[in-house]
Order: sequence, then C-alpha cells, then structure tokens
Amino acid sequence: MNQVRILGIGSPSGDDQAGWLVADALSAMGVDACIDRLDRPGANLIPLLEDTAWAILIDAMQSGSPIGDIRRFGTETWPAYSQGLSSHGLGVIDALSLARELGSLPSRIDLYGIEIGPVAPGTTAGDDIQAAARQLARHIAADLAASR
Repeated sequence: MNQVRILGIGSPSGDDQAGWLVADALSAMGVDACIDRLDRPGANLIPLLEDTAWAILIDAMQSGSPIGDIRRFGTETWPAYSQGLSSHGLGVIDALSLARELGSLPSRIDLYGIEIGPVAPGTTAGDDIQAAARQLARHIAADLAASR
C-alpha cells in the first residue's frame, strides 16, 4: 500500500501546468512519497487512488479568484464544489465522486486548486502560478513532515 500518493494534475498548456509544477517542486525537495504528474486523467484517476492511505491531488482551477490563489478542499468540502476546479472533460471532482461511489477512496484526501488565468497551449506557466506552486509545495512538505 502507498502510504502517501501525490498527484499533480495538468496539461502542457500554460498555467494548466500548476499541478505539475507542485509535483516537480516536491520531487526536487526530496519528499518521501509516490509523486506522479498526470495529463488530464479523467476516470483513470480512480485506480491510482486504490491501495493508498493518503492522496494529495493538485489541479488548476478557474473560479474567478485572483490568479495564484490556493484553495484546499477536504473530503467534507470537495463534493459540494461543482465549479471551477479542473479544466478537463471528466474533472477531478467527477472522478473523486465516482471513486467514492465505488468505495475506492483513500482514508484521507487533500485536494488543492491553484487559481489560473486563461490557458494558452504551448506557453509556460505565469510567474504567479510558479510562485503559488512553490508555496504550495512547501506547505505540503511541511504537512507531510508534521504527520510523521
């Protein structure tokens, strides 16, 4: 069983790389966890959650908040959040809801969203997104260290 699995979700399109940037920063910090970068996983997210005690998912969101804002959704709050998180066809919330119905959720899930601006294919993430990704990586690393 994976004790902790961190999934940075995104695409190669500009600010939508936010989840990938966090995963990369955590890897560079040497965080002791299974860390993956996923390109719009949709329902393929579900099997990645199985046999995991604690899943940390990071994705881009567009809710109208300032670019670079970070929001945390726990299992008590993400089911009620139906807009803004994920720019993907079958989004993260949809996949988590399906996993819940299938009994495949880990005992702990932390879902983070980084507010992004317009997504432009072939561009790099903006400075605000890169700074937010580094900030969130530090926060996640500290949370993991405190839990051990």
